[in-house]
Formats: sequence, C-alpha cells, structure tokens
Amino acid sequence: MILSALKYTRHAGEPREWSIEGNGGDYAYFGNINLLVGKNASGKSRTLNVIREIAGLLSGRMDLKSAVSPSELFELTFTESNNDSYKYTLAFKGRVVTDEVLTLDNKVLLDRVKKILPDSRGENIPFEVAGFQTAIALHDARGKPYFGNLVSWGESLKNYLFADSPEKNRLVKDCIRMDGDDHDTDDPDVPAYTFLKGRELFGEAFISELIAGMQYLGYFISGIDVQETRGGFGLFVEEGEYTVSQCEMSQGMFRALSLLVMLGYARLSGASLCLLIDDMGEGLDFENSKKMMDLVIKKVNKSNIQFFMTTNDRHAMNRIPLRYWSVIGRESNRSIFYDYTNSKETFDDFKYTGLNNFDFLATDFFKKGFGVMDEDKG
Repeated sequence: MILSALKYTRHAGEPREWSIEGNGGDYAYFGNINLLVGKNASGKSRTLNVIREIAGLLSGRMDLKSAVSPSELFELTFTESNNDSYKYTLAFKGRVVTDEVLTLDNKVLLDRVKKILPDSRGENIPFEVAGFQTAIALHDARGKPYFGNLVSWGESLKNYLFADSPEKNRLVKDCIRMDGDDHDTDDPDVPAYTFLKGRELFGEAFISELIAGMQYLGYFISGIDVQETRGGFGLFVEEGEYTVSQCEMSQGMFRALSLLVMLGYARLSGASLCLLIDDMGEGLDFENSKKMMDLVIKKVNKSNIQFFMTTNDRHAMNRIPLRYWSVIGRESNRSIFYDYTNSKETFDDFKYTGLNNFDFLATDFFKKGFGVMDEDKG
C-alpha cells in the first residue's frame, strides 16, 4: 500500500493558514519513488512532517493532543498493489474530530458522524471513540484493527535525516534481543537489530546484497557484522585488515550502510514500508550521490516500498528522472505540487529543451512550460 494522493490544510481561515494541494487545485500525487524539490521555504520538510503525522494518526501511535495544529484537514488516497483505492478524510478543530470518512471504491467503510462501521456481513458495528482519537485506528474485541492495512502503513513509516545521523553514536545494550518486537527490530534508530533480523531470515543473500551495495558506492568492504564496542553493540564493517565501528564511520558511510540495511531487509521480506529521507545525498560526494540515487531507484521501483526524499543537491536532482519529481511552488500560504500526474504536459515538454533536470526547477519551467522560455527571449 502507498499514499497516492494528498490534500492538506491547517489553521483554515486564520492568518497562519497553510495548505498542500496540486497544480490547478488538484491533488498532490505520489508513487513508489518521490523526490520533493523546491526553493527555500517551499514546504519540502513541512510535507514530510505532514506525512509523518498521517502515519502517527493512522497507526494510533499518536492522537490529536499531539497533532501539529489544533485545526487540520487531511484528504488522502491510499492504493493497494491490486489497485484497490481507499479514500480517507479526517478533519478536526480544537483537537476534536469533526469529520472522519473512509471509502473503498466509493463504498463507505467508516463514517464517524453517521456512526457507520459495517462488518463483513454488512451489519453495522456500534462504536465509541474519544473526540481526540481517530476511529481509523480502532480495534475489535480481539485486539485486531478493523483497518489493518492502513494501520500497518502508519506503523511502517521510518524517518531518516541524511545529513545528521544521531543514531550513528547510538549503541544497543543487547545484540541478542530478537524477541519478535518488530517496532524495535525494524526501527532505523537501531539498524543493528534490522541487520540481525535480516541475517537470521535471509542469511548470505542479505549479507552479499549489502556488501555489493556498499562496494558499488565506493566503500570497499569485505564483511559486515554486529560487535561490542564502547559498552554497547553496533554495526562493524571489514575494510582490508581493519574493522571500523559505526561510531568511527563517516556520516556518509553510516547513512549509506543503514539505508541499505533497511532497503535490503524490506525488499527481501516483501514488507510494505514507507521511508522519509530529508536532505538526501548530504554527506556523500558527487559520484556516490549519483550512485545512491541509482540504487534507490533499482531497489524501490515496483516494490512494496514507498520512498519520499527531499534534496537541494543539483547532482541528486540530475540523477532522478523527472517522472519521480514533485516540484513544490510556494504561493502565499499554499505549497503547490507539480507532478507527472497533475502536470503531465509540462513534464513531457521539458525533454525538448535540452536542459538538465535541475533547470526544470531553476527556470520555473515546471510552472509555465515553454512560456518561461518565451519570457526569457523577450
């Protein structure tokens, strides 16, 4: 399942109102791979925060008491691999839900106001939920979520800061902690656990994929393991006669390794996973930045992984095909998304300019197409 379309508003009707929408009032559309680009203050990092909040509300890990704003409106579409399309609307004011509706191909699965929650036989299930909580995360008497696929999507979301990796210096106390707690073993804050889980389930195939990926990026390692260091356990790599702990690795090397661990585990397990990466490519040199983009596309495309990344790096932009781009243009209190679904003609026309991908953003071609070129001539 992936988040395939989004509209969003916070503080509606107030001076500090801010919204996300697509070109021409359409939705912002997403696929498996999404590169969010835009000029400073366009809303790139804010958008990742919105997606992070969506995941928290769907999973039930957070409620409206922890929401970014006391007044928000989400209009979302989620698409399954079989093309089933779920539409979800959530609105709240004063941190109390005013509307919450879920439909599947126009069939109502949940309507909070009308108290609609049909079971498998179509009979309505009575339910009560506090005003500051979402009904989408409700569980039945056996503790099973009514909408497990959406809850699982929310639980799957992982967040990375590529430029600053605080988890690089975070060691774990017990490398044998393989108790089946997926929230811990798959957490990017503890990549050692994910590595151990991957090695346990997939053996040499998992290790070989990680080594090949690191070597492709120019890190000529021959082995990866988890070992004790400085009073805790962390990732180690072998470089010739030397071993290098995660604490001693460069930020770029550790970020590349931990990302490959997560991608490799998700790909081999077939797990549904949503990854958010801010400042993609920071800490990597020009060649490694390009190679990392190639690896991401290869591993994520046509998988159950959804990948959102932001960047201001020219080289990263030039490496990612435009069909994966979401260009954000800021107009007053709106962040307007231009993507291949809502602006297809403009995206297709750009290939005739002979310019590189970075110029699609730098020249504002994404907004006006060839009208921009005519203005320059004038």
